[in-house]
Amino acid sequence: MHSWLRMLESGDAKSLREIAALEGVDNSYVSRMVNLTTLAPDIVDAILLNELPDHLTLFDLAVDPPALWEEQRTRIWG
Repeated sequence: MHSWLRMLESGDAKSLREIAALEGVDNSYVSRMVNLTTLAPDIVDAILLNELPDHLTLFDLAVDPPALWEEQRTRIWG
């Protein structure tokens, strides 16, 4: 995913749609993965340490995450 962000920063790709085409994946997949970059640092740590609630998937986190970190935490842990 970091290479996708570099592609945008460098101008090698002008949009997420262009990245999807270059990578051979669906545009919605790229959008969801980019959404994961907006997660609070402690949520990222929980993902890496496999400490999220069992019912939660990365897909759940990647679809329309709240902009505010506190709202993200509330959505995950109540």
